[in-house]
Amino acid sequence: LGERIYKKVCDFYNENNIEKLGVRNIDINLSAVQCDNIELAKKFNDIAKEKGIKPSLISFEITETAFSSVKANMLTNMNEMIQNGFEFALDDFGKGASNLMYAIEMPVKVIKIDMELTKLFMQEEKAKAVVNAIIKMAHDMNLKVVSEGVETKEEVEIIKKAGIDYIQGYYFSKPLPKEEYLNFLKEHQWWK
Repeated sequence: LGERIYKKVCDFYNENNIEKLGVRNIDINLSAVQCDNIELAKKFNDIAKEKGIKPSLISFEITETAFSSVKANMLTNMNEMIQNGFEFALDDFGKGASNLMYAIEMPVKVIKIDMELTKLFMQEEKAKAVVNAIIKMAHDMNLKVVSEGVETKEEVEIIKKAGIDYIQGYYFSKPLPKEEYLNFLKEHQWWK
């Protein structure tokens, strides 16, 4: 299923030339099962070549849970894919039993703060301290930070002031079918 989704994303790029609509990359989730497959990097690199997709257009999201269960093969795959131009993000950071070692060991460029932690950031001082520490840690490591689950203009402003690099959430849009997504991009040309 993961491979099929990846191929569909590549086809979507090619069929709609969405890079010209301001899309810099698309994030695709990888499961622990996929990451444990030692052939993953070769297969995904071959698909990118076959489809004519620049690997820099794709960022793969990995959760801490996936990393902990298949660490050796995942690191091998990640390093090979990074050499070919792909990027990785550590998804749902702060959810469950977070381990700061994952941020150190995983060759990621982005840390995505989990939606629940984003919501707590808006309400509790302890959560503010944790998120601010994550932002500082990530920036000190030359990583970008995404805040997931942002739904209101007020939350956008608070998150921006905290120094978050990217914001994700329903404030901008709920998930959309392909055609609606293309129309959304055409209507909201923020990159111009």
